[in-house]
Amino acid sequence: MSAWNGAVPAADAQFEAKRQAILREAAASFNRKGYHGTSLTEIAETLGVSKAALYTYVKSKDELLYFCHDVAMDAAGESLRLAREAGGTGLQQLCETLRHYLQLILSKEACYVVLLEEHALKPEHVAAIVQRRDRFEAELRSLVSNGIVDGSVVPCNPKLAIFAALGMINWVQKWYAPGGAWSGEQIAVALVQFLERMLSRSPAAALSVDPALVPVSFSMQDVARSGTPALVAGSA
Repeated sequence: MSAWNGAVPAADAQFEAKRQAILREAAASFNRKGYHGTSLTEIAETLGVSKAALYTYVKSKDELLYFCHDVAMDAAGESLRLAREAGGTGLQQLCETLRHYLQLILSKEACYVVLLEEHALKPEHVAAIVQRRDRFEAELRSLVSNGIVDGSVVPCNPKLAIFAALGMINWVQKWYAPGGAWSGEQIAVALVQFLERMLSRSPAAALSVDPALVPVSFSMQDVARSGTPALVAGSA
């Protein structure tokens, strides 16, 4: 029988929950202030713990930043996996990947940092993140290439297309304000509409004027099948 009859989380579960709380607060600070503007003392004060307590979960500020990057790449890989499993055209899989990825990094529980500050990390950590990032970008380029072949994507340079897409998506953390008029889900759907229209061989006639009107209870495949009429401003 488990201690406390399962009423109290096990020690490892408590450890992971506390570690996630640290990562969330650190990611928010890194995204808002950058590495050098982030203070472990401020993170500890915000969480109501001592700075010494943080070192139970991370060894240093640069390791904390590395973990925030690493889990962001986990989110990228999971988004890609889900999109491939859902199937569809190259464009549909690309849009589904990016929508899900952006939705994750803008979620309330997010602990992700996506803009890399190379000089703030140890060389081995930079190499590990860059390797995962390059692999993700290569997979996205392959979706663009597949879309060109299946006719869903207009002929273009896949590498340049993905640079443009990720440049837009990765910068969102710099300006998005949680609790504002637009939810993270609405931003994810609305921004990917722009990318979809940019790459589509048959672009939508209109885009959302106000992301607050964007319904989020469906996938990008549903959007593509519907011809996006539900996403035009004024729709219910």
